[in-house]
Amino acid sequence: MLKKLKIKYSYKFITGILFLSFSFLYLANFLRENSTYFMPKEYKTIKKIVDKIASKNDLGNRDIRFSIGSGIYMQYRAEELGLCEKDGCFYYRNLDPYKNYKKVNGVNINELLKQSYLYNGIEAYAWNDIVWLSKSSFLTYAERTDYLGCTIGHELSHIVFNDHIKQSIKLSENLKKLKEKNKNEILIEPKKAKENDEKVKDEKDNIKEVLEKELSRESEMIADNNAAKMIINAGFAKETCLNEITFIAEKMQWEADTDIQSTHPGYLERFESLQNFIAKYDKSSELKDFEPYRWKWSFDRKFNILIFSPQKNNKVIYH
Repeated sequence: MLKKLKIKYSYKFITGILFLSFSFLYLANFLRENSTYFMPKEYKTIKKIVDKIASKNDLGNRDIRFSIGSGIYMQYRAEELGLCEKDGCFYYRNLDPYKNYKKVNGVNINELLKQSYLYNGIEAYAWNDIVWLSKSSFLTYAERTDYLGCTIGHELSHIVFNDHIKQSIKLSENLKKLKEKNKNEILIEPKKAKENDEKVKDEKDNIKEVLEKELSRESEMIADNNAAKMIINAGFAKETCLNEITFIAEKMQWEADTDIQSTHPGYLERFESLQNFIAKYDKSSELKDFEPYRWKWSFDRKFNILIFSPQKNNKVIYH
């Protein structure tokens, strides 16, 4: 009888230990996949920077997602190695650098990720409420997290201030003016306009492209200004983003002069624009009407995103 009791309780004890072990492993895995405490160090850097920016800047009411990818170097090498067609390699640019991959057509993808981390440099963009950065950006900026803050602020500006729709409206207005001008020319010289109809259409397309790029360059300089404003408000030195413009221009070998065929201004125009803005910017008047607010963070390792969620219904700063 005693032997049977010992076996019974031993079975319960072992079952209990196994249950606790599996529960612990499940919890550990869940925390690893979803907790901000166990996310990669680059994401922790983003969180620290954005916490500081949000403490003195209104970042809107929508969730903002941050994602880290491999970068354009990975895209180029994948194309060269025949892993993808010329216009179908964007997948490799956005590849999650924190995962391990099997070889593709004999090519070691993990080795390509390492090379992209070393050689890609600084790269960032904003799209669909996502701020995307290459993992290599963190290597290039190294300890200059204040400079990294300028790049993050620049991309946040594109999202928070809805740059795309403003740019589209301006383009539409300019094209309407152009259309009216062409109508007037047709009324004055109808025969000539008809004869050159195809030429006029080509000119319109060229003008539209030039206007789009001009407005894009304007948008980039506005985002520079907004980034500087965020960084200054957050307590960084006033010249931080101006110095960062020079830093990134040297690292990424920017052209000094602006090319009208480019979507981004040249170094000299960009530097002068930001310099003029900083000289006139008054931090005290800007912060006078700022209302502190709460926010929360969540991390999803599966989708490789860190999510910033403003909580505007409660006006106490959340850390």
